[in-house]
Amino acid sequence: MEVEILKDDGITAVFILRNSYPAFANAWRRAMKSLVPVMAVDYVDFYLNSSYLYDEILAHRIGLIPLKTNVDKFNLQSECVCGGEGCPNCQVSLRLNIEGPKVVYSGDLISDDPETKPVYDNIPIVELYKGQQLMLEAVARLGFGKEHAKFQPVSVCYYRILAKVSVTDNCNNCGKCVEICPKKVFEVKNGKITVVNDFECTMCGDCLDVCENGAIRIEETNDFLFTVESVGQMEVREVMKRALKAIKDKAEEMNSLIEI
Repeated sequence: MEVEILKDDGITAVFILRNSYPAFANAWRRAMKSLVPVMAVDYVDFYLNSSYLYDEILAHRIGLIPLKTNVDKFNLQSECVCGGEGCPNCQVSLRLNIEGPKVVYSGDLISDDPETKPVYDNIPIVELYKGQQLMLEAVARLGFGKEHAKFQPVSVCYYRILAKVSVTDNCNNCGKCVEICPKKVFEVKNGKITVVNDFECTMCGDCLDVCENGAIRIEETNDFLFTVESVGQMEVREVMKRALKAIKDKAEEMNSLIEI
């Protein structure tokens, strides 16, 4: 197997996984969404909230704010020496104490750890009017996407199988496939139907339905086109690497169980 990167700007990546198979492609997709740990607010202690929103609504909003941090610096609470009770090795506190009138944004959260902070400073939390005040402490920890969506490092992660399209010699060059194909896979060149862009083929089958002589062939390949978009906690390449490591660790664990 090999990976060919077509686009990567840190947040969005498009790449081809070549010479693989659907089981592995889907396992990688699932691992990127659910097996890569990121930091997110787990619970919020409210000391004062005189805004128009209930504590539960604000806690939900704060919990969904993506947090950037050095993941390797913290332990999972299930593996921490504190036994999951919470300590500086496995959690971070972010505090907020603001009076209105003011719109409270994610950037107003003050973190105990300089490396742990919201990915974006302009996410609105609540609008405070004159005389209103919000005082709280949000506690964040590492978690996995399989627990909750707030722990997912990617907002978009999907793939499709690339197709190999060909036109046989018994084509009568009617041109119907050119007209019906939504992805413009076919083109008329020198009076003949030619495949010009099978990379975009989604295997919808419209061309097969209108082909009078059955001259069009569409075959699945062992190549998969991935599109992945990071929420912002870490770059897409880092998510890809950590997901692969998670798959490897699970495979090694299974091997050890089988050997026993």
